[in-house]
Amino acid sequence: MTLDLETLWREHGADLQRFLRVLGATRTEAEDAVQEAFLQALRTPPEQRGGPQTAAWLRTVAKNVFLKSLRKTRKVAAVDMQTIERDWAAVAGDDGAQAKVDALKRCISLLDDRERKALHLRYTLNASREVMAEELGLSEGGVKNLLERVKAKLKECVERAKD
Repeated sequence: MTLDLETLWREHGADLQRFLRVLGATRTEAEDAVQEAFLQALRTPPEQRGGPQTAAWLRTVAKNVFLKSLRKTRKVAAVDMQTIERDWAAVAGDDGAQAKVDALKRCISLLDDRERKALHLRYTLNASREVMAEELGLSEGGVKNLLERVKAKLKECVERAKD
């Protein structure tokens, strides 16, 4: 796919910044996360898809960049992600992301208890690998491997669901 960064910026840049501001990012944090999302798009272009799917992909990348920066600085923002995602969808329209979220929820329900606990510790409680290792009875390397396997399992499950 040939990536036209200027068009991508024109079509999605301002919306991404607004979305991140809704999540609690400062103007500077939003600008940094959006820039990083576009750099990611240059490194790994989104699959050939329409505007709404590209917007959802960019939003996810920018959100993850912002959340990662919060984890690094240990700055915690009290955010109700479900409400924000629902409100954003009401403003921006359906970009097909809800079907993926629903598929992901179904796939998570199919995981075993230890896999769900690992996801909960990491992504809900923002636990470190050290804490997760203690809770799960694994080494820190074991936690890393478990999370990689679970993410791969979920990715495969969600992709099967959209077929």
